[in-house]
Amino acid sequence: MRHFLRKTFLILTSFTIFATLISLIFSNVYAEQSTSWLEQELDGNEPFINAVERRLNKSREEVTLQDLESMTALDVENASSFPEKITDFKNLTTLTVQMGTITEVPDNLAELKKITTLNLYKNNLTEFPMVVFQLPVLDSLQLGSNAIKEIPPELTSMSSHLSSLGLQNNQLISIPAEFFTMDWASGYWPPLGLRPLIVDLGGNQITSDIPADYLDNYNNGGNMLEHYSYKQGQDQLVYNGEPITVPFNTDFKQLSPDESKLGLASNKALFDAHEFEYYDDGSSTLENGVATKEGPGFITIKSTLSTKSNPFAKVRVPIVVEAPPKGADITVEYKSTTGETIAPIDTLEGLLDANYTSTPKTITGYTLTETPANANGTFLKEPQTVTYIYSKDPVPAEPVTVNYVDDKGKELAPSETFTGFIDDPYVSLEKTIDGYSLVSTPTNASGKLTANAQTVNYIYQKILIPAEPVTVNYISDTGEKLADQTLLKGNIGDPFSTSPETITGYKLKTTPTNAKGTFSDKTQTIEYVYEKKKNLLKKGSTLSVKRNNSTSAPTEISAANKPKLPKTGDTKPLDSTLAGLFLLASTIILWRKNSH
Repeated sequence: MRHFLRKTFLILTSFTIFATLISLIFSNVYAEQSTSWLEQELDGNEPFINAVERRLNKSREEVTLQDLESMTALDVENASSFPEKITDFKNLTTLTVQMGTITEVPDNLAELKKITTLNLYKNNLTEFPMVVFQLPVLDSLQLGSNAIKEIPPELTSMSSHLSSLGLQNNQLISIPAEFFTMDWASGYWPPLGLRPLIVDLGGNQITSDIPADYLDNYNNGGNMLEHYSYKQGQDQLVYNGEPITVPFNTDFKQLSPDESKLGLASNKALFDAHEFEYYDDGSSTLENGVATKEGPGFITIKSTLSTKSNPFAKVRVPIVVEAPPKGADITVEYKSTTGETIAPIDTLEGLLDANYTSTPKTITGYTLTETPANANGTFLKEPQTVTYIYSKDPVPAEPVTVNYVDDKGKELAPSETFTGFIDDPYVSLEKTIDGYSLVSTPTNASGKLTANAQTVNYIYQKILIPAEPVTVNYISDTGEKLADQTLLKGNIGDPFSTSPETITGYKLKTTPTNAKGTFSDKTQTIEYVYEKKKNLLKKGSTLSVKRNNSTSAPTEISAANKPKLPKTGDTKPLDSTLAGLFLLASTIILWRKNSH
């Protein structure tokens, strides 16, 4: 039994679920079948669907595409958007979409080229619908009761066909000035001399200048328009704060008003787009907007877009100028070019931001050479120093002589002399002298000219560079070496001097031209040439050579060791020959004496 009940329960449950699914399927099919073509075409946009039904006097199920295309006017209310297929209404000349929450106008509205009247009254538009520039025959554009903040100047491009513009109750604070200087598509309106654009501007907060002839007594109330004087009154800018307290010398032209303290006489909130400025109308204690007098006064706050004469867009505000504070003292100094104070210091006192003027002093023996950039200025919170610089009047000084000498005081280069006036600076420089190096730089190489003469000595020492040797030879006129050569050594630039040697049996024949000179980096040879004397040396005697050169002591050279004096073809000893000749001569003399 229990098994039977369970089975029965499962069957009933399954049947119930199946029946429910069947019901849902058929209800969806029916719903799809009940949606009209118009509802699908207009995306289910009920405000537009209802407007079509009213205009055609047909139910939505009866409306066709041909019906939409044939319509020339459509009035829609309470819409929040445009249907995608708004282009189906291609023959519309009048389109009204009002009392809704529309925030933007689709670009494809530009395909409705026959529209002459577009009414978007009382929606949520915050920007001007730029698509209207593509409607070539638009005559009337109504945008009242939205939240549009700005009208583009490009609207003048529609002047050939646009005659009426409704802008009442938006958030406008200005209208492009170009609107009032050209012809529009409206009828002639004396005494303007041109066809004006019929504009409804009431309920905005317009402060920009609009010509008086453009204003009428119907549609411009509630703004702040200078030239409006008709039935609908203008609003008035008011100030709701305490007197404005400012420091002395405040320049209101550099300040911006606190807009939170501003309002309108109508108690309407000021639009965010407003900008205001301070303006000195000359009737208060200010001087060109600057608070130069202590105590109470007034300043005017006006719209930056309004004229100075517009009474509605400005308000006079009380101010209080604080007592001027004292500025920091200014110290005036008088100094020489060396920084020495040469006259008593002066002190200037005054009010903060007040002007000050300083003057130089006449100081005996000094001449003013530099006037400071801050000789004149204003007192500040911080102390200031004004310094006048003077140069001492010139007094001729004794000269400074600069010498360049060696350690023995010998002048190595021309001296130099500095002249000028007492306290003039001088700076001497060492010189580069070939063959010498600086040993001592004087302590007074630089200094000042004084009333006493001064001497600066640069001391140098010779740079010693070993030279190539000088060789001195002593030879006969036949080229025979008569004595040992002498080798002289020294440093480049040192002088040397040689002299002939005394050689027994010989006398000097030729003195060399380079017997004296200076050592150099090249070897030098000096040759003394001798010729033989007529007297003869005795056998066994010695040949004496006396050295006269300062760098070599006299040297004796033995005759036995010395080479024989040359004689052509003679190979016998000289002494034997001479002795024979002597004996022969003696015999001849004795024979002659005896014969007489």
